[in-house]
Amino acid sequence: MEKQPNTEADISAFAERVEYAIKPHSIRAFASKIDISEGTLRRILKGEDPKLSIVARIAQVANVDLMWLIQGETTTDCPQSPIITQPLVKLDEFNEAFVLVPGYHVSVSTGHGAFNDNAQVARHLAFRKKWIDYKNLDKSELAVVFAKGDSMEPTIHNNNTILVDLSDKKLSEGLIYVVRLGEELYAKRLQQYLDGSVRLISDNKEYVEQVVRADELEQLEIIGKVVWIGKDLA
Repeated sequence: MEKQPNTEADISAFAERVEYAIKPHSIRAFASKIDISEGTLRRILKGEDPKLSIVARIAQVANVDLMWLIQGETTTDCPQSPIITQPLVKLDEFNEAFVLVPGYHVSVSTGHGAFNDNAQVARHLAFRKKWIDYKNLDKSELAVVFAKGDSMEPTIHNNNTILVDLSDKKLSEGLIYVVRLGEELYAKRLQQYLDGSVRLISDNKEYVEQVVRADELEQLEIIGKVVWIGKDLA
């Protein structure tokens, strides 16, 4: 493995990549995730050259390519991987290679929320165009939301990022959808029965499945199908 960046220019670029990688977490929250002090992470962001072990933890928890983080170079170009692992590029080159998907300030699985034209865009996440095309997705019909609660563990964990295809509202047995039931948003597996009822099934078997009867279906709205889940590594 190549050494860490050690010139002033390299360290500056490295700090910028770290700043990008830890989003949307706060400095304090991300420092806690990788078991270092907030002060240490702030010094890294100001240009301090960190230990390689810390760099490796940043890459693992942020789910970015280690060599991209260290050198601005990626070790793979697999279309099945949607995560940004490319070096910093010019805007026109970036726009040719990536799609920016709006990330809404909306949580699903537990709690209340609104997912409509008034929903607040908190940030944008970049996905490879190759991957978007590979999955046959329409970039204008994609949205990112955030999971809350443990009802879909081990598939979806609390605070995981969820990519939703808003164009796919047709119920397919056993797949995961973001739905609105009444005033609440959920990410659940859906199953429809012969009597017309729909069941919202949690992967966490400690949760009892919810049943929406045929005469109550007007309360159930399929927002879109979950097509990708961004996970933190343990």
